[in-house]
Amino acid sequence: YSVYPAGILVDPVTGRRIVNEWADRRTRSDAIFETGHICVGIVDADGAKIAAESLEHSLNRGYVKAFPTLSELSKAYNMPSGELESTLRKYNHAINAGQPDTFGKPLANGAKPVTTPPFYAIRLWPKVHYTPGGLGINKKAQVIDLRRRPIPHLFAAGEVCGGIHGASRLGSCALTECIVFGRIAGQQAAATHI
Repeated sequence: YSVYPAGILVDPVTGRRIVNEWADRRTRSDAIFETGHICVGIVDADGAKIAAESLEHSLNRGYVKAFPTLSELSKAYNMPSGELESTLRKYNHAINAGQPDTFGKPLANGAKPVTTPPFYAIRLWPKVHYTPGGLGINKKAQVIDLRRRPIPHLFAAGEVCGGIHGASRLGSCALTECIVFGRIAGQQAAATHI
C-alpha cells in the first residue's frame, strides 16, 4: 500500500501523525503499539498511483476506503476533523517549503503534498508475518550449538534460521535465506554420509 512512501500514518483519536512513514517496520509498529489502537494510513489520489494495480482490489475487498473530502474521511474514522486538516497542512507546508519533517521523513526524496481528492484510507495494525531469531547456522547451513560448533548432520534453511536479519527486515528478504541457504543445506546434506 502506498501510504508509507506517499502518505501519512495518523492516530484517529488525535488526528495527528505518529511516525516517519519511511521508517523500518519495527519503528512503525512500535509507534502504532504506543497509541494502543488501530491507526489510519491516508494517501491522496496522486499517492495512490504508486499502488494502482492493487488499489481496485483493496477497495472492492473493503480494506481501503475512498473519500471525496478529508471531512468525510475524518467522520468515518471518528477523527477530529480540524486536527487532521491541521496535520496535513503542516505536512504539506514542510514539503512545499523544503523544510525538515517533524518525524524525519526525507521529504526531499520525491515526497508530494497530500491534497488531491479522492483521499484513500486504510486501518493499520502490526501483525506477525516473520519471526526474527531461530537456529544459528554457519555459512555451510550447519546448525551450530551455543559454542558455535556445528551439530553433526543437522542443516537448516529458510525462516527457521536465526541471525540473518536482526530485529527488523525488509519485505521479501526472507526469500533469499530460503533459496540461498536451501541450496547450500541441500548440497551439504547430499554430500554428508550418515
